[in-house]
Amino acid sequence: MDVTPSDTRHEQRTGATHRPSRPTPPPWLIDALLGFAVFDVVAFAIAADVGGTRADPWVAYPIALVLGLLVLGRRRFPVAVLVATALVICAYYTLDLPAIGLALPVSVALYSAAAAGRLRWAVGVAAALVVASTYFRLAEGDDVRYVVGYELATTVALMAAAIALGHGSFARRQRDEQRRHADALREQTHALEAADRVAREREAVARDLHDVVGHHLAVVALHASVAREALDDVGRTGSEAHETAVTTARDELDLVRTSAASALADLRATVRSLRGAPGAVADQARLDRLDDLARTARGAGLDVALDVDLPDDAADGSAAGATVYRVVQEGLTNVLRHAGASAAVVRVTLDPARDTLVVEVRDDGAGASGGTSSEGFGLRGLRERVAVLGGTVTTDSPDGGGFRLRARVPLALGASGNANGTVARGRAVDGGSA
Repeated sequence: MDVTPSDTRHEQRTGATHRPSRPTPPPWLIDALLGFAVFDVVAFAIAADVGGTRADPWVAYPIALVLGLLVLGRRRFPVAVLVATALVICAYYTLDLPAIGLALPVSVALYSAAAAGRLRWAVGVAAALVVASTYFRLAEGDDVRYVVGYELATTVALMAAAIALGHGSFARRQRDEQRRHADALREQTHALEAADRVAREREAVARDLHDVVGHHLAVVALHASVAREALDDVGRTGSEAHETAVTTARDELDLVRTSAASALADLRATVRSLRGAPGAVADQARLDRLDDLARTARGAGLDVALDVDLPDDAADGSAAGATVYRVVQEGLTNVLRHAGASAAVVRVTLDPARDTLVVEVRDDGAGASGGTSSEGFGLRGLRERVAVLGGTVTTDSPDGGGFRLRARVPLALGASGNANGTVARGRAVDGGSA
């Protein structure tokens, strides 16, 4: 027998071992055998004629056959079969035919009703038959001690056993059904959790790729544009200007190469983190590397003022520090791409409560129409990244002009300080335009 992976996982969780199931006969065969058993028992009682009624047995045998045939409908119509069986037994005894007992002819019907979850019907019909039989037996003058002390106890015990077995079968089926539903729900929950993890991982990968590739490509595009303009001027200028244009183009291409190398290094770190080395990305995104971002932006012609005012125990090397790095990276990238600005100011501070890093990137460009920005993947991913730590991101156009990106990033509980014991502090203003 083949065992699927899902079966193996289920057995590992439940501790169950797989055993080959025994072949079971078809339901119709079981019902036919039970019907024949009822007919056989009743027919044997008729032939024995324990009471000595000397009635014509050939009138009783068709009734025994009817009792056996009723069993065939016990699965589809358990209550109807039970009631019909009880009525047939009552009719039988009104004809003064040989005694066939009370519990044995009705036991299969009682079991079937209880197994179908009709416990009240089974108990009610059994009680009605016992009360009616006892009443008429005593009314006919039978020995009270024999009827009550022997037959009543035996009949009640057999009926109770049939009902108990049927109800036990019903209860087991209910437990098995609940277990199957619980297993199905557990499998569905595991599938949803796995899908949710995959979705979160894909979002994280998308954010990392956007942050890494977007920033460096923006710088590369600016340097390439400057190099193109310088090369266009080579043929239209004198010897001295020609030399200057060639030097400018060469410098810009060197910066393109440097930015491309940085992009490749960050991409390798991202790939290593996806292969199981999460510290690789954390090493790239640190507060003490904010100077690298500012230096790259200055090389692209943007006058960047970097103001990082943090205590020595700030959370560099933590998730909060990496998130602040990404905020600054996205802010400077947007300035280079869209703002048309010549200068930008980056401030990173710790709020007075000392539990939240506050970062602000502001430029002197055209700003956003209506005081808001049309968000692309960058700002959307940035909001998701900050929201993971319980922080917020806001954007606006201040009265003085330009565009401002501001984020509040809560420090993670138990965040450790910088691995080197220090964090960049102070103010670095104007590294010069390249």
